[in-house]
Amino acid sequence: MDIKRQFLLDILIAILVVAVIILVDNLFINLKSKPADDNWFSSSIAPENVETSVELQPISGKAFIPILNFHHIDTAPAKADKVTRSFYVVPAKFEQIINDLLDNDYRPVFMSEVADYLGKKQLPQENIMAITFDDGNEDFYTNAWPILQKYKIKSSLYIMTGVKGKSWLTPEQILELDKSGLVEFGSHTVWHPKLTKISEEEQRRELVDSKEFLGKLLNKQIEILCYPFGLYNDSIKALAKEVGYKASLTFDQDAWQNPDDLMALTRISVYPGLDVMKFLDKLKTEN
Repeated sequence: MDIKRQFLLDILIAILVVAVIILVDNLFINLKSKPADDNWFSSSIAPENVETSVELQPISGKAFIPILNFHHIDTAPAKADKVTRSFYVVPAKFEQIINDLLDNDYRPVFMSEVADYLGKKQLPQENIMAITFDDGNEDFYTNAWPILQKYKIKSSLYIMTGVKGKSWLTPEQILELDKSGLVEFGSHTVWHPKLTKISEEEQRRELVDSKEFLGKLLNKQIEILCYPFGLYNDSIKALAKEVGYKASLTFDQDAWQNPDDLMALTRISVYPGLDVMKFLDKLKTEN
């Protein structure tokens, strides 16, 4: 009986040893078969689009952070007037601008990131910038978005929440873009009025209602405002801050940002004939 028992025990031990060898061997094969660019281990710790820690340096005075602005990424209508045509950049040129920015070591970030850096008066050592789109035109989804996806570029999109129709982004498209992790949404008011020409009550309604609509749709805080037509004054800036915006955007064709005034960050409107890189180089050396 003891011999039989010992024999069965030896068989059981042998089976366990073989099972452990097979398990270890399979694990090793699986590890080796992972593609080098899959980043399987680090992705479980640092999900895609989550910024890793970067070395920051203090801001002394104004900071050079280009914020580019686009409206339409498409061919302008044949009968469009000169002003209307200025809002259209064809997809090929848009893609070239993206390539030029990357080739010149610019890293596109969300406007919320720009506001955070400026608020702390600290910037990364690398060149950051932001790409913004106004209004919520449907050609963002059809023409700009595929290019931005191709290069994994972050962008910020400012929506007029009251304007709807076949030429505008749908709530479903907005949700899809938001879930991608590459598009950040902000307010462009409800009906795109000239804020300086309406009453304070109307101003408040435009700022609050658009913020609440997008916040409810996306289930997140909406903290960046884009002034329609770039129009604002001190009372509008104060109102925007009061209702919960932490930064606001205008125009001015400038890239030097004042960290002491986040409610009037300047942008560069990109029109078809603008050589973006030459313009940025000029601005950088003029300060």
